[in-house]
Amino acid sequence: MDMESSLREVAPGVFALPEELCERFNASGENLTNVRCLEHAPYLTSEAATRAVVLAVMAVVSFIGNLMTIISIAGTRAGRRRKNQTWSAVYALILHLSISDLLVTVFCIAGEALWSYTVEWRAGNLSCKVFKFLEMFSLYLSTFILVLIGLDRFVAVRYPIRAISTAKRCSRFVAVAWLLSIILSIPQLIIFHEGKGPFYEEFYQCVTYGFYTEPWQEQLYTTFSFVCMFMLPLLILIASYVSTIVTISKSDKIFQNENVNSARKYDVNRRRLIHKAKVKSLRISLVIVVTFIIWWTPYYTMMIIFMFLNPDKHLSEELQKGIFFFGMSNSLVNPVIYGAFHLWRPKKAGSLREGSSTNTRLSRGGTRGRDEETTFVLLEQQQLSRNPSSRLLSRSRNDSYQPAVRNQAI
Repeated sequence: MDMESSLREVAPGVFALPEELCERFNASGENLTNVRCLEHAPYLTSEAATRAVVLAVMAVVSFIGNLMTIISIAGTRAGRRRKNQTWSAVYALILHLSISDLLVTVFCIAGEALWSYTVEWRAGNLSCKVFKFLEMFSLYLSTFILVLIGLDRFVAVRYPIRAISTAKRCSRFVAVAWLLSIILSIPQLIIFHEGKGPFYEEFYQCVTYGFYTEPWQEQLYTTFSFVCMFMLPLLILIASYVSTIVTISKSDKIFQNENVNSARKYDVNRRRLIHKAKVKSLRISLVIVVTFIIWWTPYYTMMIIFMFLNPDKHLSEELQKGIFFFGMSNSLVNPVIYGAFHLWRPKKAGSLREGSSTNTRLSRGGTRGRDEETTFVLLEQQQLSRNPSSRLLSRSRNDSYQPAVRNQAI
């Protein structure tokens, strides 16, 4: 390859040469005036191809899992409407969580898979901005819906009488989560743009290069995203679930202190059903918090380290990609978690017969066919009607309930 055929004009009067040719001509003593020595553009490597395949498989699995969850919830909701049964808030929240996880699947997992395969950005400047906006929006929305689920579990256990009315207000909180996710993702539209890479070949990438004028600006935005998307939601989740556990413990003590002489079969069955519903809330609480911590803590920890300690750049980029993909795989796990606890519950013939007879005795209308949360609410209402001291305790709690929900649910 000679110099004349390799020269490429990159600006008026300025030409570019591949680095290997520059080294050859420099070694021969030739003077390269108005010539830039540039690297070759990145290309598809075996590692990048493997990453694209893995992400594509993750996207397919996540898409199927979340789609099945949505279909299952839609079928459950339609069946409850036909039977004029109550609709729990948690089902609506799981529905929106599955929708947000579908967005994560499409824009984060599948989008990154396609980008890894093409190596460069080929969709233009506007698509770059919209893509990065939707990536951040889907991650924010998934996290905020997760927080709402935690708050819903807290309200269902702490204020069971108002749990059904809370379900009616659930759509308002979900709308706030969507709106807040949109607002917090708007900076992506400004920061990211399509930029031409400093390579011998024409190579375009969706980058933030040129937007930040000082290092502290990028650090500030990264820290803000870290707090809004991880630290604050994590603190709310932990606080709500700790409160849930404390409430469950106090409630168990109240039932244990009831008059033993009045413990008929009615009371035994009622306590057993309440305990079952509370234990289920406790289990899902633990799984939610642990999963959120395991999947996202490594990424945000390394992100802060790389941002403020400036380790090896190449190592940081590759490691961040791998850990980020691990965090995004949370969208694969969510359908399994919530499906296992709420949607695909195994039914035993014996327990169904026992539950049917027990539920018939518990309420004239019966609780057969209701989810465990609604059963828990009805049982708590009956407990309060039979226990005057508990009714006073509930009234004092309900007085402070309204502002607490407004402050915590957002």
